Amino acid sequence: MGDTVRLTVNVEQSDSPVIELGVTELRHLLTGVERDLTAFLALAAAWSSEHLRGHHIAVTAAIARALDLPAPTPAIALGS
Repeated sequence: MGDTVRLTVNVEQSDSPVIELGVTELRHLLTGVERDLTAFLALAAAWSSEHLRGHHIAVTAAIARALDLPAPTPAIALGS
């Protein structure tokens, strides 16, 4: 049982849904989520630099903070 993770939606409810995963599978899923969120942030940064001139740096930084990711560098944000 040491290599299994149990995720419970609401531990205060006895009938709350539960997902059981292996530790390796959970790490793999979390790595994929981080990769997808980083790609989304880069796309949002590129879009905001085209459509929100003058505000794109602040918007990108706010999205990065909300996602708990580092703000992309300007070269990455512009897709260079």
